[in-house]
Amino acid sequence: MKTSIVLLFFVSFSLVSQTAFTQENFRKTEIVTTVFKALKKQNEKKVLKTLPTKDDINFLIPLARVANTEENIPEVDTIIANFKKAAIENFKKVIKKGNTFGIQWDAIVLENVRYEANPDPNIAIERGNIILVCSSKNKKFLITLRKTYKIRDYWRLMNTIKFTLL
Repeated sequence: MKTSIVLLFFVSFSLVSQTAFTQENFRKTEIVTTVFKALKKQNEKKVLKTLPTKDDINFLIPLARVANTEENIPEVDTIIANFKKAAIENFKKVIKKGNTFGIQWDAIVLENVRYEANPDPNIAIERGNIILVCSSKNKKFLITLRKTYKIRDYWRLMNTIKFTLL
């Protein structure tokens, strides 16, 4: 009993420490720098570098099967192709929405980066929203990278990017 309490404390402490550590360094993470550069240059191909790799998907599949044994999981190549297609379409929509509000993408400034934990109750992996607080001339806006997963020490874009004018 005593050992399990100590182990539970250690695991809880490590998760809190890991989250606190990553919060301090999110501005310099590869996902943030890559998405920011992609937006600044309006280059959807750059954002593809933030998607999960084949190895990442192979790592996640067993976790997903444990979480939902009845779910039919497509082939890895199909998953990756779907991610790429959805990411490009979403990125173009974000750029277009920003344009309608007068955002000058080549002049954007990254002011702050926040992380909001959003764990998946079925998959034991760190997950959350990464929020880029940006400005362009006199306009402030948020770029939210929704439901990003930390897979093998790298944050991966697993959902859409959301543009919010402040």
